[in-house]
Amino acid sequence: MTISFDENPYYPIIRSRPAELLGYSNLKSEEKDALLPLITLGAWPRAEGLTESMSHIQSAVDKRPFILDLTRETAYQASEVRTLLNDDGDFSAWRAYALAIENSIPVVQIKDTKIPRVVKQAKAFTDAGRQVAFRITDFANDVSKVTAALAALPSAESAIIFVDAGYIRDAYQATAIACIDVINEIREDFEDSIICLASSSFPASVVAFAEPESGGKRGLLQILERPFHQALGGNDVCIYGDHSSIHAKVYPTTGGRFSCRIDYPLFDSWAFERQTDKKSDGYVDCAQALIATYPEIQEQDTWGARAIQNASIGQIDGMKTPAMWIAARVNMHISRQLSLSLSSDEGDEEDDIF
Repeated sequence: MTISFDENPYYPIIRSRPAELLGYSNLKSEEKDALLPLITLGAWPRAEGLTESMSHIQSAVDKRPFILDLTRETAYQASEVRTLLNDDGDFSAWRAYALAIENSIPVVQIKDTKIPRVVKQAKAFTDAGRQVAFRITDFANDVSKVTAALAALPSAESAIIFVDAGYIRDAYQATAIACIDVINEIREDFEDSIICLASSSFPASVVAFAEPESGGKRGLLQILERPFHQALGGNDVCIYGDHSSIHAKVYPTTGGRFSCRIDYPLFDSWAFERQTDKKSDGYVDCAQALIATYPEIQEQDTWGARAIQNASIGQIDGMKTPAMWIAARVNMHISRQLSLSLSSDEGDEEDDIF
């Protein structure tokens, strides 16, 4: 089956981590039908190899196509990931692995390797009848590899290119300028290329965004991914993508004071409520406070919103850990952003960042 990449309105990026896959897996069937997620494969907690991770990915997508990448984060690289990232034989191990997963669209690996191996890898995939994806994260070094590979592919429809800007909140304007340069460089030689601009503005910690008068208990963060996409030309230039309300870099879990927090994704912001002086019952207080401020949560029919509704009446069984509430946020965020991408109003207003 050939995918029409340019017909997908929104590309969420998630990792093969329990919270993110759980949030995605609890989307409605019709929502998952409208999405083509990019899933980064890495180690599953307390599991050897990649079998467990791939099993959870396949359960989440339920036979739907998805784009498959490999993690570069060493904390989540099982030895099998390192084997797949070896560029011997033009990434022969990765090609064999990805081709065996029939519903996957492989990301061509371009890091720490030379242009000929990128080109031969991409061509081997398309010669086998598969479409491919490219993921540009190192703007200085990746573009030349991608354009060389694009020249060897049969058509523009053979590939989608992700310009992954990573975390944009700290360097918004500079990153936007760099992304424009990358997109223009690709389009100079491949004007019909299909490009998705992906970014994240969700911070590693929300503490700095708490309202001072709340005693650190609540706050509101603007979602910058949409204005960022619009500032570069919106859908006339590239497709919208994001990191599904996850910080672009995952840091290993460390010890610290336990706190309860629930995040509620709006269309343009993330609202959050925190409790630092309670155990898991603090989630009840967080949910009640969110519903008091945003009563429309009571009417929403997403898995994440229902979790908030249940918590507000004291029902938190199965929802007593931060990971479960990350899953709820991911679920609500993807649903919101898909709805916005499908809306005919999307793109009516432009935000000028310069």
